[in-house]
Amino acid sequence: MTQQWGTQGGQQWPPPQGWNRPVPTGGAQPSGSPYPPPQSYGQPQYAPQYPAQYRAPQAQFGQPAYGQPGAFQPVPGYPPGGPRRRNPLRSLLLGLVLVVGIAVFAISLMHYLSGGEEQDDVATSPGSVQTGTTPAPQPSVEVPAPDSDPPDIPQPKTFEQAEKWLVTNPVYQQAAPVPTDCPVPGIDMRTAPVGELTSHLNDLTACLWRVWSGPLEAAGYQLPRPPVTVYTQPITTGCGQLDEVNAVYCAADQRIYYAKPLWKIFPANQQTLPFVVESIIAHEFGHTIQARTGILISSMAFEQNASSSEAKVFSRRLEVQADCLAGTFTASVGPSSGLSDRDLANLRDVFYNLGDDVLSGQANVQGDHGLGRSRKAWFTTGQRNALIGSCNTYTAANSSVR
Repeated sequence: MTQQWGTQGGQQWPPPQGWNRPVPTGGAQPSGSPYPPPQSYGQPQYAPQYPAQYRAPQAQFGQPAYGQPGAFQPVPGYPPGGPRRRNPLRSLLLGLVLVVGIAVFAISLMHYLSGGEEQDDVATSPGSVQTGTTPAPQPSVEVPAPDSDPPDIPQPKTFEQAEKWLVTNPVYQQAAPVPTDCPVPGIDMRTAPVGELTSHLNDLTACLWRVWSGPLEAAGYQLPRPPVTVYTQPITTGCGQLDEVNAVYCAADQRIYYAKPLWKIFPANQQTLPFVVESIIAHEFGHTIQARTGILISSMAFEQNASSSEAKVFSRRLEVQADCLAGTFTASVGPSSGLSDRDLANLRDVFYNLGDDVLSGQANVQGDHGLGRSRKAWFTTGQRNALIGSCNTYTAANSSVR
């Protein structure tokens, strides 16, 4: 799809090229103790304090410099080196390739809080779901069919706009409808034929759309319903070739891709649990939400200008936010889908086993999706909070997205 990037000095920018990045997967699942549920962090803080000065990281791996990402504190003269004569995102967006998967993807956020000091870990309170505001009404309109030709993804024109979309996005003020009456039947992800699994997952997106379309529309965004493709061998997509074992949201074609063999990455005792594959697709739909609200492309813009280690922090913020949104969805449709409290707790352990440390077998790995305990904590946060701002990972301490 051709996208217009606005103008600077009367000159129109060309559209971006394909968004694509290979997504490696795999790894063993070492045993590990469950991570305790996090505590409640209540209303998100939309105006955290950040240092006034920071260093401009150098471009990595031949990437062009995209201007100062900052620590989400606009600085006079930003970006450094004089006044901006053109949109600083142009270089980034022209060559940006973007694909986000459940197991491995590299996006992260350079995030300095209170002069670089860490704040308390992200937490949720045990007990009932907390909304913080009135949930957006569920749309009365008929659920649309999967959209193979959706409108263009919103894209920021400046880093200041990207910053706002990450930290104070209007969607954070909305709440998901919990519960939502949308029964999701069970399916055996190991044995279901490709056609049956494809139909099941595309039907699932109807429930995902019912949960999320109201809040996004209330925040001023559109939410097309993405098609889901199930594949059994490497597949070529708008984001290039995808691995045989992965689940991915591709921003280039706004589709979700699920590799049928993905069930093999889970421990044997989790392969038959209810709602595992549905939770994976809910995570990928979380990336759809991020794309449609400008969060995805904004996060990538900052990530592309960060150092290698800082870039991974950006990636983890993006990924655990999708985990959080997936948790909210399971809590929303869980009652009508017959999920017990035990089932919901089991799903938290599923996300623990998707941690970078668990999949790689390296306890202190600096990955791009988050440690098992972080992924479980944010998924739990989503299950226990209907307020979407509770999933605002861009104002959370670095330690909570480790």
